[in-house]
Parts: sequence; structure tokens; C-alpha cells
Amino acid sequence: MINLKKIFSLFTVLLAGSTFLLSCGGSKVSQTSIPTVEQRFELGKAAYDKEDWLEAIRIFDEIRLQAPTSSVATEATFLEGMSRYKSGTYISAAVDFRSVRRNYPSSPIAPRAQFMVAESYYMLSPQPLLDQQYSGYALIEYQNFLRDYSSTEKNLADSAQMRIAEIRNKFGMKYLMGAELYLKLSYYKAAIQGFNRVVDSYYDTPAAIEAQLRIAEVQYGRKKFRDAQDAIQVFEDKFFKDATPSQRNRAHSIKQSVSMN
Repeated sequence: MINLKKIFSLFTVLLAGSTFLLSCGGSKVSQTSIPTVEQRFELGKAAYDKEDWLEAIRIFDEIRLQAPTSSVATEATFLEGMSRYKSGTYISAAVDFRSVRRNYPSSPIAPRAQFMVAESYYMLSPQPLLDQQYSGYALIEYQNFLRDYSSTEKNLADSAQMRIAEIRNKFGMKYLMGAELYLKLSYYKAAIQGFNRVVDSYYDTPAAIEAQLRIAEVQYGRKKFRDAQDAIQVFEDKFFKDATPSQRNRAHSIKQSVSMN
């Protein structure tokens, strides 16, 4: 006759032993299979070096969220931004770079992060005739960089200055093209106002040189010779040195024509 009590006791002993072994084995596996923050960061860098942007973003994002005070959190956040930047998701990149500047302001990476905020918006800057919202954002962020870091990051400061000049000329070209459109529609007063806006607000750009010359040409075409003469005088006083040979020739032609009237 089968002794059920003995069988049940034996089964209990075996079950307890297997549970103990499994728990010990599982503990050992868990200790060796979960990487440290530093190890995860190295995995992220490896993905970054392979240009596997999605994997790099995933790993760096986990570090940023789960270990924001770790020794690698600052660089992980920056490299997450760089991964987004290089994958073409510029708005998200700007958010990550700004996080570096905001959360780790004393980090050596902070100046570069601020510059990259501006670069991210710059990459979204369209052709002059289109909406320049992102150009405006980039301009502000480059100016912020120069305000806070120009003395410590000379190379980046030079690049920021070049970008600012480019963006300002883009704004100038936008309003210059708008004034030309008014001119085509025979809205002469609005066109002159547009050209004057370029000269007044973007005086340090090539667009301003052309705008001043266009004022003289338009006024001469309207037979407002005194106004044309005054415009040419301003052109010669302020812009002649930086004008192209073609622009100088145009100015000379108008000046001669005005003197004959």
C-alpha cells in the first residue's frame, strides 16, 4: 500500500531544495546581467560611434531619466542631443541641449550645449522669403551664447558671430524681397518703407546696401530727383565702401542722371 504521507513529505523537501537553488542561481544572474550606469553609457557611446542614432538615443535617454545625478548624466544628455541632431530631429535636439545648460550649468559641456541649441534652430532656418520663426530662435540663442561664453569659447564665438551675420542678412533679404514685391504691384510708398526698414534695422548686411540703392532707383523712376539724390548721398556715405562694383556703377549712373535734371 502506497504511503501518501511519505510521498508528500519527500515532494516537499525536493520542492524546497529546488526553490533554494533557483533563488541562489537567479540572484547570481541578476548581479551579473544588469549593467551599471557607466556600462550602459559605454554601450550608448558604442551605438553613437556606429551612427545607430535610435539605439544611442534610447540608452542615453534611460540614463538621463533614471540616473540624472550620476557621473555620466551630463555627457549622456549632451550625446542624446547630438544623436537627435545628427538624425535630423532638430527641435528635440534643442530640448536636450537646453537641458544640459539648465540642469548642469557649471559643466564644461554647458557652453557647447548652448551653442548647439542655436545650431539646432539654425538647421530649421528656411529660405529668406519664408517664415523666419526658427531663424529668430537661432539668433537669440547665438546671442545668449556670446553673452555668456564668448570669452571662454573663442572658436565657437567666431562661429556664432558668422551665423548671426548670416541670419541678419537673411532677415534683411526677406524684407528686401517683400519691398520688391510691393514695387511690382506699384505700391511705391509701401516699397520705399520696406527698403527703409532694411536699411534701418539691418544696416550691417549686404541687403541694406542693395535696399539703399533701390530707394534711389525707385525715387528716380518716380521723377523725385531730389529724393533720389539724397538716397545716393546716403549710399555713398554709408555703403559705398562695401558695395559691389556693379552697385557702384548703378549708383554712379543714377547720380549722373539726377545731375542732368
